[in-house]
Amino acid sequence: MHGRTERLTALTILATAVLWCLSSQFLAVADSPHPVVETLPEKEVRAAVAAAGTPTAVNLARSNLGIPAKETASLRVADRGTVVHHLNPAFGEGNGHLPLAVPGYVAVTARAGDGHKVTLQIARVTPAEGGTPRWAPVAAAQDDTEADLARTLETDEVLYENQGPRGREWYALDDRSLRPLTAGRGKPEVSGAVSITSYTKALRERATTAGAPPAAAAERSHGPADRPWFLLGLAAALAAGGFAALRYRRRRPGRHSR
Repeated sequence: MHGRTERLTALTILATAVLWCLSSQFLAVADSPHPVVETLPEKEVRAAVAAAGTPTAVNLARSNLGIPAKETASLRVADRGTVVHHLNPAFGEGNGHLPLAVPGYVAVTARAGDGHKVTLQIARVTPAEGGTPRWAPVAAAQDDTEADLARTLETDEVLYENQGPRGREWYALDDRSLRPLTAGRGKPEVSGAVSITSYTKALRERATTAGAPPAAAAERSHGPADRPWFLLGLAAALAAGGFAALRYRRRRPGRHSR
């Protein structure tokens, strides 16, 4: 009898230990930090800035400023750029294990001789004939919004652009929060920072309202983070059951006792 009891106890302890180890591994994976921002290597930033000085980019800037093609007005292109981050499309589809923000384009300011400025948006473009994407001008705007906002960033922050219900919104983004820089439509922002957790929750609620794919909704409702708690509960139940059985057998009188 004692042998059976000891074997039962040993098996219970072994099963509990295995489940505890598995749950610890799941917890480590669930709690491991995921990158919030995908950074653009400095080499790529320099390549984008160089692309802003090509004849195609300069002609785009001149056209945006209304400088006739034959006019010899001077145009100075800055030797540095601002990386503008956008929401990662894959993250917006429900994959929270990817970076929240990815580089969208590099903003480079060009200044005309009369003081007017234009911002060239340089992005990676796949050539029409195919091949490796390369940096090229894709748009221009008659202002230097990106350069102005970049001056307000802290060392660990990046410039994040969001097309929200109030129009074009700008944030200072780091690993912990988004700090609003504008309220949309170019209005100054006065509200405080928003945590990454709150922002991602709002994104997923918006996706659910808009009709998110069932798989994404299922992942949010029954994601991997739920598994460790199930395993921990099962381990605790096995341990409790094993020790209860052990106490019962110790208190139970022998079959042949009188």
